[in-house]
Amino acid sequence: MSVRPRRIGHVGMVARDLPRMVAFYEEVLGMQVSDRMPYPADSPYHEAVWLRINSDHHVISMFGLREQDVPLNASGRRAQPGMHHLAFEMASFDDLKRAVGFVREAGIEMQGQRTGGPGCQLRLYFWDPEDNMIELYWALDQIGWDGAARPYPPVETIDLETFDVAAWLEWKGPEFEPAAAQAGIAGAQPA
Repeated sequence: MSVRPRRIGHVGMVARDLPRMVAFYEEVLGMQVSDRMPYPADSPYHEAVWLRINSDHHVISMFGLREQDVPLNASGRRAQPGMHHLAFEMASFDDLKRAVGFVREAGIEMQGQRTGGPGCQLRLYFWDPEDNMIELYWALDQIGWDGAARPYPPVETIDLETFDVAAWLEWKGPEFEPAAAQAGIAGAQPA
């Protein structure tokens, strides 16, 4: 068995000069800011910005580096400019859940499982053999005709294998009814 993503979804980048980088992607590539989020003082990042080019909440997440070469956690990995993570979209919640089991069984170091924050997708983070962070996610928020992102709840650590996806999809709203139907949630309309 292996993990089989549906597509590459977005790239996370760490920037030394966040305002300059955001301006570059807005002015040169025509991207739009979907969200901004400040980080607490003890984080190696001072702020993050999520940029889009289509209806996906983001195709780039950019983290402003407070200080270079700061430890991220006890694993010894360090915050530094460059790629933060590479994110792949999973086709279904069941696929995402199976990925958690696969990563555990394979003994791959997990960075975490979360929801909340900008884009409010369900997600799993782990490391590849050369310390690149991989994100697998499902049900990323979409930006509607008004160009506004929904207010996001705080980032929350979860366990995807026991997560109440039905309640979460109900909170996400009617635009996620096809995803609910795909996940086998009672009362959801098929796509």
